[in-house]
Parts: sequence; C-alpha cells; structure tokens
Amino acid sequence: MLQNFIICVNAVIPSAIYLIIGIILKVTGVIKDEEVKKFTHVVFVTLYPFIMFDNLYGKNIAENMDMKLGLYAVGFTALQFAASWLFVCRIEKDNYERGAMIQALYRSNYVLMGFPIAVNLFGKGNITAVAIIMMLVVPFYNVSAVVLFETFRGGKVDIGQMFKRILTNPIIDGGIAAFIVMMLGVKLPSAIESTVGTLSDATAPIAMILLGAALNIKGFSSDRWRIAICTIGKLVVFPAVGIAGAVYLGIRDVQLIAVTLMVAAPVALASYAMASSMGGNGKLAGELVVVTTITSCFTIPVFLFILKTNGLF
Repeated sequence: MLQNFIICVNAVIPSAIYLIIGIILKVTGVIKDEEVKKFTHVVFVTLYPFIMFDNLYGKNIAENMDMKLGLYAVGFTALQFAASWLFVCRIEKDNYERGAMIQALYRSNYVLMGFPIAVNLFGKGNITAVAIIMMLVVPFYNVSAVVLFETFRGGKVDIGQMFKRILTNPIIDGGIAAFIVMMLGVKLPSAIESTVGTLSDATAPIAMILLGAALNIKGFSSDRWRIAICTIGKLVVFPAVGIAGAVYLGIRDVQLIAVTLMVAAPVALASYAMASSMGGNGKLAGELVVVTTITSCFTIPVFLFILKTNGLF
C-alpha cells in the first residue's frame, strides 16, 4: 500500500515543482505579468500542437480509443456543464458571478495537469487515450464557455466565431495534423520525429512554470464561500462521481486515468481570460485557478492512490 502511495505522489511531484519554480520566478521579479502572458501565448501557439501530434502520430487509434470511452468523456463533461449551471443558478442570483462559478466547476486544465501526470505513470508512448479525450473535450470547453458567458451578459452566440475558435485552437490543429499524416500513410524522417518529440517533451515543464508564474497568490477577495463551493465541487464531488461512473462501466488502466485526470484536474487557466473578457467576474475566476491548482496537487494523488490500491490501473 505504501508503494502505491509513493507511485501516485511521485506522479504529481514534478508538476508541483514546476509550479513552485514559476511562483519563485514571479515573486523574485525575474518574470513580470506581461511577460508571463506573452510567453504563455507563445507556448500555447507554438508548442501545444507538438504535444498533441507526438502523442497521436504513429499510434493505432482504434486500439487506444473505444466508443464507450469517447462517449463517456464527452457525456460526463456535458453532464458536468448542465449540473453546474443548474446548481449555481439556484445558489447565486448575480449573473456577474454565475459564469465564473459554473466555468470553474466543469472546465479543467487537462492539458497542463493531465499529460505530465499520465506520462509519469505510464511512459511517454502509452498515453494516446489522454490525447484523444483531450481532442474531444477541448472543443466542448471552448464552445460551452462562449455560450455560458454570452447567456449571462445577454449577448448573442456567434456560431461562426465558435467554429473558428475550434479550428484555430493549436491543440485541435496538432491532432488534426497527426490524423492527416496517419491517413496518408506518411512516415516522417527520423530527424523531424526527434525534433517533434523534443518540442513535445519541453511543452509541459515550460507551460507549468509559466502557470506557476501566472498564479496571483496575493489579494484574495472575500468570496470565500464561492471559492470553497467551487473548489470542493471541482476537485472532490465531480471527480468522485466521474471516476465511479467510469469504473462501473468497466473502464480501466490508462483509459481510466485519462478520465480521472479529465475530471480531477484544476480549473483551466483560460477560464480567467474568458471571464475577464466576456463580462464575468475575472477576479473570482483567477482566484479559483490559484486555489484549485494548488489544492489539486493533494487531491489528485488521493484519487490515484485509491484506484491503484484497488488494482484499477
């Protein structure tokens, strides 16, 4: 049992260290707020496609993804979205607060927290299921967030703009590129494969350090009850329900971990920018990113430990 616990904790420790490095860089003034935003955008645009491409290229998609897993991932994400909307609207009357709270309950930082932990558990070449689920849920995150905030600010949803967001998302583009290459039967030269692999390996550490630098650990508001509700719902309630459902359906091993990381990851960093730019409470959204990111370094190992102890992966 102790060995299982050590394995699960070790899977999360690298991500926690990267976060701490980023926080130190920010506190010591080595990197400024504007630089964090600029470099985060650069990493998102230039490196994220490589992490997706590298984890899909050369893999047998059919062997790593079944219809049950895909339907469950999308279905449960949609359920989270609907349940969060209904719940928040019952306890919160202010539309300014509602968008940030709902988004925090269902939108995960799956890319940054999911990939590194999965790699630590299974090895780089064995987490195709994580990449595939990401390709399925990231478009849902993007579309649903736009619908969410437009609804609460009384705006009109632009369907064309939503499709543009999906098609220009670097994560989706990297996956599409991998599918095209595989469909055409193209074998990349070894030098290019090596370069893609190196860029893929660099993505998570750099992005996690920037995430740490982006966390504003000062000046928290008095919205403690909103933060507490969203944190418990995001990191405890929904993960417990989502993982239990996956186990009940017979999802196991790397597929189960893919689902686990999807539901147990902290609030997506992009939620702050979305709330701020679309009439929501950006300050609350940012605070939820900070609290859930730090807390998830403790909650994720607990869920992994329970699954490992029960022989589910």
